Amino acid sequence: MHEELIKKIEHECEFRNLSPKTCKQYVYHTSCFLKWMGDKPTEEFTLYDAKEYIIFKRNSGCIPATCNGINSALSFFYRRILNKIWIYDEVPRMKEDWVLPHVLSREEIIKLIDTATEVRNKAIIALIYSSGLRVGEVCRLAPSDIHMSTMQVHVRTSKNRGDHWSILSETALELLKEYWRQYPKPRDTLFVTLRSPHKPLNPGGIQIMLKKICAEAGLNAHPHTLRHSFATHLFEDDVRREYVQAMLGHRSASSTSIYLHISNKSIMGIKSPLDRKDKESGGMNDE
Repeated sequence: MHEELIKKIEHECEFRNLSPKTCKQYVYHTSCFLKWMGDKPTEEFTLYDAKEYIIFKRNSGCIPATCNGINSALSFFYRRILNKIWIYDEVPRMKEDWVLPHVLSREEIIKLIDTATEVRNKAIIALIYSSGLRVGEVCRLAPSDIHMSTMQVHVRTSKNRGDHWSILSETALELLKEYWRQYPKPRDTLFVTLRSPHKPLNPGGIQIMLKKICAEAGLNAHPHTLRHSFATHLFEDDVRREYVQAMLGHRSASSTSIYLHISNKSIMGIKSPLDRKDKESGGMNDE
């Protein structure tokens, strides 16, 4: 019914060089909106319709972040496809709850690697954590992206549409070598499925794998938890913020700063003002 509109969205996303993930989200949210609107002609669509739909989704259980994703999709649809004016004050984005990322301790990371039985899975967990990679970045890694001479990982076409470098752990490298010896066939992607014909691994496969291993280890984590843990532990080790930002591939320092809020304050050497003696008064009077 709305195939032509969907094709226009896909074409416009391609023309603007938006990421496939963004395009997929725009298509999905707009399709749901069009279905909700029923037979009403698109010429009669109003900002009130968009606002009511977002409120409907919020009341149906969608979190503010999801509602803001819908807002972005509908804004794109109205402005770029329907050529309608989108007034942000009339359809504002929702204020999102700010929740600190969940991180694992260093001991829990080791437990997770030890729990995995397949060397490929051990290597994936070790590499995501030790290099701070996103799950999609791991799936796109080529064997040539592992630079043993400089102990670095070349991350191509990351979330921010750019390349960056991260560190390569000696432990992760040893696991990668062992994994490569088991699957030595030349290929474009580093990580492949365990079963023949060994197709490139996708993010969903890694998420399922990690969920199973976490259950066996009695832990709660997803691939991004390992990335959060990497950044947090670097801050605890006193690594400078700009270095952490570069390894994470963040464009903005504010994206990296969140890990300052979850670093272990004692390791960072921060002392509470309540515990500092007043030099002038000599502290509390013992009398």
